[in-house]
Formats: sequence, C-alpha cells, structure tokens
Amino acid sequence: YASMVFWMFTWKATYYSPNTFKELELSRPRSFAAQRWPKSRPRTEPLTVFDFARLPVQFLLTGEKVADALFWPVLFVQWLLVVVPMMALVAFPAAFPMILGTVSWWPFALPWQTAATKALLGGVVADMMSNLHSFIIIACNHSGSDLYRYFTSCKAYSAEWFLRCAYSSANFETGSDFVDIAYGWLNYQIEHHMFPDMTPLQYRKLQPLVKSICKKHGVQYIQQNGLYRTWKMLRCAVGDDKMIQCDAILPPSSTKDRSPMPVDENCLGS
Repeated sequence: YASMVFWMFTWKATYYSPNTFKELELSRPRSFAAQRWPKSRPRTEPLTVFDFARLPVQFLLTGEKVADALFWPVLFVQWLLVVVPMMALVAFPAAFPMILGTVSWWPFALPWQTAATKALLGGVVADMMSNLHSFIIIACNHSGSDLYRYFTSCKAYSAEWFLRCAYSSANFETGSDFVDIAYGWLNYQIEHHMFPDMTPLQYRKLQPLVKSICKKHGVQYIQQNGLYRTWKMLRCAVGDDKMIQCDAILPPSSTKDRSPMPVDENCLGS
C-alpha cells in the first residue's frame, strides 16, 4: 500500500505519460517504436518510467539482442523530449524571482531565494495533488473485485459489448454541476463506454435511463463514491482482491440466434 501512495502522487509522470507515449508511437506505422519494437516484449504490456532503466539490463542479462536492449534508451530520449517542456511548467513560477533576483530587480523584502524556493515547492505540491485527483477520477472506475475481465473480445455495439460496458465499469456520484465538475465528468463511465460520442451533459441526462434499464433486466450497475472505488482498486493492485474473470457475459450460443438466453450465472451481478 505504501508503494501505491507513491504511484498515486506521481502517476502522470511515472505511468500515464510513458504508457500514453508508447501507444501513440505504436499507432504510427513509420515511427521508431512501431518498426523496432522488440519481439520478446508484448506491445500490450504497460510501460512505466522505471522500465526505461530496467528493460535494457534485463534484455542484456537474458541474452537478447543488443539492438533490442538499446531500443529502450532511445525510446526514453524520445519520450523525454516530449515531456520535459510540460514538466518544466511545475518549476515555472520559481523562474520569476530567480530572474529578477539575479539582475538585482527583486523589489520585495522577502529574499528572492526564499520566494523561488516557496514557488517551487508550491508547484511540486500542486502537481502532486493534481496527480492524486486525476488518479482517483481516472484509474479507479475500471478496477475492483466486483468488476469483470474477459478472455475473449467482442464486436462493438453488440449485446455482449453493451453488457461489458456495465459489468466492467463503475460510476461515481452523478447529477449536479458541483459533482460532475469535481469528477471532471468522468463519473459516467458506464454511459461513456456505451455511447462514447456523446457530450458530457448528455451523459447526465442518459444516466438515470441506463440505470433503470439495467435494474429492470437484472444487469449489474455499480455507482459508488470515488474514494470507496479507489480503495477497491488499491486492494486489487496489491493483490488482496482480484477482478472477476470469465469468457463472456452472454453464453456464446445466445449470439447466434434470437431466442432468449439467460445470463451466465458466473457473470451475473447485482
């Protein structure tokens, strides 16, 4: 749990940024990452900032090609060139007292060194709190011991697909401007995955209808507080709980004809 606290306060730089950069580069067929990605490393594996240092050593120790080991430092430099300007914004407020103090134009009684230090600490703390907030509203609504993972894929907008949107997502509190803004409109995850092209305000209007339909047909619909969902995600992350795994929500035969079929008991929620 102590390690998860570190991830929660740093996750945009240590996980979200490198992993998003990896996915972006792999989506470009002519990019260095897409053309040189090591075959022994699955492309679906997440990439953290620590992997840039760990993977070259691991590849060399396990006898992988030197070129594959060198792939990771090159990818790290590419990622760094993208994120350094954004990371510099954290320290940007400290630049003003440093510049004015250096040229002896600092007009305040407080020493410019003290002002710069306080500005830097303020920027770091603000960024850590921003990480914590985004972690809660983004990382916690698809993980928990009551949510499902699947061994198979399914066709978009099929019956199975709509069910998976409900069985693999959790909503937070909804229904007011204050709550929706606090959650960044990410509190409508079930509706968002069912209808990804809608505007946020439409999700607020649609949510009661989707919830009532799920209740009518006995389909799982989870709506809980964001902090409680964070706790459930943390328990899965450290191994105290695990998500439910199955092949599909609907039995395979139910997708081949129009006859009504009961939902598989192994995947039936409340």
